[in-house]
Amino acid sequence: MELKDFISETIKQITDGILEGNTYVKDKSNSSEGIRDQYTKINFDIAISTNEENKNDLGGKVTVVQVFNAGASSSKASSTTNQNRIQFEILAAINTK
Repeated sequence: MELKDFISETIKQITDGILEGNTYVKDKSNSSEGIRDQYTKINFDIAISTNEENKNDLGGKVTVVQVFNAGASSSKASSTTNQNRIQFEILAAINTK
């Protein structure tokens, strides 16, 4: 999943959860107020992993639909995994009325 899709879906689900929670509070407490409208702080702390692979292939091979491999080959591969963190917060004005 791309980062922008993750952030977008997270905000949508938080908004839906607040709105559904507001309806629940109104129904269960017989209150006309429910959850008060205010800015909701959403904190993100996202870990991102990237994998870089360097591969040197020598020789020939025949590949059919990645199921059958035939031929002779020699390869050297190295892999590096990088991890980064992104932290930020947003304020969302969610109208519960």
